[in-house]
Amino acid sequence: MKKIIYLALTAASTFLLIQSCSKSSDGGSKNTNTGKSFDRKAMLVNMSSNIIIPAFTSYHDATVSLDAAVTTFNTTPTADNLTALQNSFIAAYKQWQSTSMYNFGPALDANLGVNTNTYPANVTQIAANIGSGTYNPLLLTNLAAKGLPALDYLLFGTGADNTAILAQFTTDSKAANRKTYLAALSAELKTNATTVLTAWNGAYKTTFLNATGIDGSSSTSQLVNQLIYDYETIKNYEIGIPAGTQSMGTTFPAKVQAYYSKISLQLTLLHLKAIQNLYTGGSGSGLDDYLASTNAKNSSNIVINDAIQAQFTTTITKLQTLTDPLSANIISNPTAVTACYNELYKLTTMLKTDMTQALGIAISFGDNDGD
Repeated sequence: MKKIIYLALTAASTFLLIQSCSKSSDGGSKNTNTGKSFDRKAMLVNMSSNIIIPAFTSYHDATVSLDAAVTTFNTTPTADNLTALQNSFIAAYKQWQSTSMYNFGPALDANLGVNTNTYPANVTQIAANIGSGTYNPLLLTNLAAKGLPALDYLLFGTGADNTAILAQFTTDSKAANRKTYLAALSAELKTNATTVLTAWNGAYKTTFLNATGIDGSSSTSQLVNQLIYDYETIKNYEIGIPAGTQSMGTTFPAKVQAYYSKISLQLTLLHLKAIQNLYTGGSGSGLDDYLASTNAKNSSNIVINDAIQAQFTTTITKLQTLTDPLSANIISNPTAVTACYNELYKLTTMLKTDMTQALGIAISFGDNDGD
């Protein structure tokens, strides 16, 4: 829990600290072309217009729908409205997976990542907030008592079934406080999503498109760094720590993302595919094209872009052999979960060392996980 909270507290400032990190990869990459002729501006146009802004738009729309569902439920707390609210929540959490890797610019200014998805939820703090009837979203103690993880607990984790959960919002002595808290959490998500989308649709898009270099403040550097940062979040926090591979062999099934709604694996797959989409640029110019333009090869004389593309496919295929809830898989089928982690691990060096060296981009976030 402490490590995940530490991750959350430092995420907002990591991109303000430019810290070059060089690691070996059994000889490093062989770059026969610097890629200087590649049109990075065209790549940024594609990324912003066809991937990033649509992702923030869809996430914003999902938070608006979620907030409306909360209002309907709080006004008329019925079983049907609870189910509808749960479905709206799941839709928002799924859409977040395509958004979280763009935690720079407006998103970083709004601390969108830590305010949206610091997990596991601190149920003790949530209970304290409900009990007191007060909630201050600016307090650091509330980082793990807000956002999607807190809603995950409130909507799925406060009872054995929906009948018991509904009672928490109707007949329980703190039902009114619980509904007020629910409304505050969903409103905050909507407000933050609106702020970030408005900025992207405004002046920031021009700023993003004009930063065409590869220095630490450039858009390409921010894309590469955030891709790697979010990828390591999957490897270390969505799989590694819960499965015990990043926690000295001790498993923590309850530390998976979306533990209470039991959609952890679905979210991880969506997250990984979104990172893959960022890498490929979807159907347009992407980091894969940029890397391919360098003709860089790894120490095994394999084209780095080809190796990365193949490993993305292998890792996704391996994850698809698991089933939700992921927490149950960690308990009943730990070997299979560890095998998924191992495939995730293989891609780390390709992205973090081979790709960055070939493109001449420095890692600009603190790196203390030891890979």
